[in-house]
Amino acid sequence: MTDAALQRLIDESEILRIRRLWAFSRDQGDWETVKTLFHPGAPVSISWFNGTAEGFVEASKKLFGQGRRPETSSRHAFGNHRITLHSARALLEIDVEVRARDWIDGHLFDFVFEGRFFDRFERRDGAWKIAQWTCLYDKDRIEPVVPGSVPQSFYDGVELEGPESATAWMRFRQKKVGRPSAPVIIGGSAAEKKLKADAKAWLEQAP
Repeated sequence: MTDAALQRLIDESEILRIRRLWAFSRDQGDWETVKTLFHPGAPVSISWFNGTAEGFVEASKKLFGQGRRPETSSRHAFGNHRITLHSARALLEIDVEVRARDWIDGHLFDFVFEGRFFDRFERRDGAWKIAQWTCLYDKDRIEPVVPGSVPQSFYDGVELEGPESATAWMRFRQKKVGRPSAPVIIGGSAAEKKLKADAKAWLEQAP
């Protein structure tokens, strides 16, 4: 194995380690660790937040501290991925599944979202960290924990066709629990193509 190939393996391993550490730390509410995984001012664009990494941490602290009941939870799991490296910059696209359990109007629901994290990584002062994090949304679903406990009319108004159907249940859940919504990028959309084109240009400009 050449020195360049070995260095590539080291860099890819470190990038994946950071992203997986983010998931574990976020799910456990370890915000001090989460903060160390981003470069200062890194942009974050997800379903309920659009801002900087520092703002994401503070907003997440508030959500976790709002008297969550013990039966509610959320977990992130990763699947296949692709890393594109160029000098001290990299792009990571990785499949993600988010599983959450929430009370909605007195009913306990399981919510599952499938999508991808699209990250810009940069190595500064020898350390790889996330320079930009965007979530791409592919599909979601929701189901009551107790089968048959929710009347069909409970879902009235949910739009399951059209370009925004991929996030129908996410928007339904956020509205019901009083969580803010931010603009999102749907998988396969023109916005995704632009995001990736901009990221490719950024990558190629690496010093």
